Amino acid sequence: MIFLLLGAVFFLAFSNGANDNFKGVATLRKSPHYSYWRAITWATLWTTVGAVLSLWLARRLLPVFSGAQLIGPDIDRLAFLISVACGAALTVFLAARI
Repeated sequence: MIFLLLGAVFFLAFSNGANDNFKGVATLRKSPHYSYWRAITWATLWTTVGAVLSLWLARRLLPVFSGAQLIGPDIDRLAFLISVACGAALTVFLAARI
């Protein structure tokens, strides 16, 4: 089950990065000041910076929400996390593809 969760999380990270990076490249590419490769480089750089900052923020928020009884005791936590990750990944992936 852990490998399924990791797979869903990696798919979500891939989909989210593809979606965000594409929006950044499309915006920069239409500017007369950026070539295709420069737009790709800038979008990838700032997507990476955003990912690092989100890790910092998540580390700060984890103690705040841990133990807050947000999930009932009768719910299988691992199955719940897998379903949330898969749902989010598919939604973002479809948004990027469409």
